[in-house]
Amino acid sequence: MRWLADENIPRATILHLRERGEDVLAIAEARAGAPDEQVIGIARDTGRILLSFDRDHGDLIFSRAVRPPLAVVYLRLEPPLPQVLNALLAAVVENGEAVLQGQFTVVTRQGMRQRALPAP
Repeated sequence: MRWLADENIPRATILHLRERGEDVLAIAEARAGAPDEQVIGIARDTGRILLSFDRDHGDLIFSRAVRPPLAVVYLRLEPPLPQVLNALLAAVVENGEAVLQGQFTVVTRQGMRQRALPAP
């Protein structure tokens, strides 16, 4: 899968995904400091799944009608222990991209829930 990792995604997690063969573009490497709306635009324009701990992306997409990317995976974990985070992301990856496309997916320790993204 092609991911856009928001700045709040730990470097260790980005490396873990890359080691698993995932194509990960990290905002911290490409456009550090980019505002959330621009991050969404980069994910959309590059055909990537946005991966973030930032709930503001949902607000921008659902409340302010910012055009969504292919998919958003919102990690709702506190604190994000690396082992737990990597295991949850492995489960997300195993589900496949088709399950994520067109969805705002919330990932917690209890599982995943999804809401359809607005049509672009």
